[in-house]
Amino acid sequence: MGVVGYRAEAGGRTEAVYVGVQERIMRQTLEAMWFEGILDSHVSGSEWRTEGLTSSGDSVAYTCEAERKFSFGRVKVKKGTIQREGVNCTDLDLFLEEIVLNALKGANVTAFIQELLETMAKDSQCQAILPLNIPNEDRHYDALESHMTDGHLYHPSYKSRLGFSLKDNLAYGPEFNTEVALVWVAVKKELAQTAVSTGYTSEELVGQHLTVEDVQRFHQMLECDGKEGAVTDDSYVFIPVHPWQWEHQLETVYARQLMDGDLVYLGPSSSPYRAQQSIRSLSNRVNPEAPYIKLSLSITNTSSTRILAQHTTQNAPLISDWLDELVREDELLQQAQFGILKEIMGLSFRYEQLPATQYGRAYGTLGAIWRENVSVHLKEGETAWPLNALMLVQTDGVPFIQDAVERHGVEKWSEALVRTVTLPIIHLLYAHGIALESHAQNIILVLENDLPKRILIKDLHDGVRYVPDQLLHPELAPKLNPEPETHRKFNRYSFIYAGDVSEVRDYTYDAFFFICMTDIALALEKYGLSEEAFWQLCAGVIVDYQKQHSEYTERFVAFDLFAEDALIEEMTKRRLYGDGELNFRKASNPLKVSKDALESKRTLELKGIVE
Repeated sequence: MGVVGYRAEAGGRTEAVYVGVQERIMRQTLEAMWFEGILDSHVSGSEWRTEGLTSSGDSVAYTCEAERKFSFGRVKVKKGTIQREGVNCTDLDLFLEEIVLNALKGANVTAFIQELLETMAKDSQCQAILPLNIPNEDRHYDALESHMTDGHLYHPSYKSRLGFSLKDNLAYGPEFNTEVALVWVAVKKELAQTAVSTGYTSEELVGQHLTVEDVQRFHQMLECDGKEGAVTDDSYVFIPVHPWQWEHQLETVYARQLMDGDLVYLGPSSSPYRAQQSIRSLSNRVNPEAPYIKLSLSITNTSSTRILAQHTTQNAPLISDWLDELVREDELLQQAQFGILKEIMGLSFRYEQLPATQYGRAYGTLGAIWRENVSVHLKEGETAWPLNALMLVQTDGVPFIQDAVERHGVEKWSEALVRTVTLPIIHLLYAHGIALESHAQNIILVLENDLPKRILIKDLHDGVRYVPDQLLHPELAPKLNPEPETHRKFNRYSFIYAGDVSEVRDYTYDAFFFICMTDIALALEKYGLSEEAFWQLCAGVIVDYQKQHSEYTERFVAFDLFAEDALIEEMTKRRLYGDGELNFRKASNPLKVSKDALESKRTLELKGIVE
């Protein structure tokens, strides 16, 4: 669907949408590049200035109103204030030419610009058709996943979806809530690898997504394909495939296997699906309690290509079973009613059996992970939100959380939220030596009467980090399938075993505090809760935990959350300069300052000086 297509659906607001999306990308580009030290900044009061280069090589000044926030020194540019030589500017192409293309020397500058322009096209298409607000019937978890339309609030290429055309984006983007039909293939058993969580069978899990008629039709297709006896002797494994993946990757990448009968196309199953905000995870619309299915999808979005490596599909149930047992045996986590959405089955093609000429193209392209449905964890009276719903501002300008916050008051609501979200994360770190990739997209907030009550965590197959001998119970840790050397070269940021406890701590800093909690802090500012007050709430939870659990004193030092500086991944540098080197920077730690302020305040309270 081109510009005309979504102009008609937008009801006349396309021009404002188009301008607004360009301006957002410009703001986030400046914010990220100033924070990561990619661009020079000249600050005078609230005015920030940087220099670009025109096509003729002349210097050109871009200015805006911005501030360096208390939260890790993040930079926030005020909406609508970007100027070029004193004139308001929302021309993304001109901005990128002068600020990025002409001024920066990164190896991937052209590719980075393309990501931003793709983001502009995809997000403009999305924003043009959004409802004014989320209807009441959609205020449940599966539907809310489709309404999380803002994308990454830090990453400039927050909706690049490289590989998707606008037609693909309309068909498969979660914002459009289009029914998606899963495609299935049959793979010779010796060419497939399956891992299943304790207490489940692959037949049971596949059966929750296929009707009796689907299975009969698939068996008939195998027989018609000349594979008589294939079904009865269990020589094939059924694997679901995203329809885009089949059309754009598998038909050609696996042409040899298709011709040899090692892989057979079975077609779509009967049930329609809903895309979650990650695009490649789907929920079954007919069977709302069926596990979610996460699929290989060879598109690039934000900082990653969304394939599923073979070892991660096989590790998924191992990691989930281990963490689930750990949670069940942990008194504090049980009291906090913390839970995980277990990844209960992983399927993958065995790429190591492919010719070298095919391996690179095929790696990670054909696999799936079954993840527990959130509904199996909810009790009567509870509702669940993706945690990034807290940052969502609806098209009518009303924040999604407004009713909940106003119902309970910002202080009570924020205190409940911070304790609910923070306590399990720091306990896993301190007591167990485990960090999770706990950004807001991976955290599910469970509420009762609109008040935060507990959290669930998802996306565990490659979102866990620990030093094996620093675990509380290293003997219980699973023996994981090792990553191939080619995977580490492909994505140096994807690993589970850390070499030092500082890497585990920084994983928590980065995903949880720098991204997740900072975004929440900035969202709550509009209700009168200052950043400083928010981070004092966070520091208070940690300080109280440490006082109550002196048995972990040595680990409080090893996993020091109150260090002067936190190490943060530089995501924009990664897009500009590639993965040849790991890009991290030190950022001022708001937890350290907040702890000092909190302790000072508590001392004064004890002396009766502060009420």
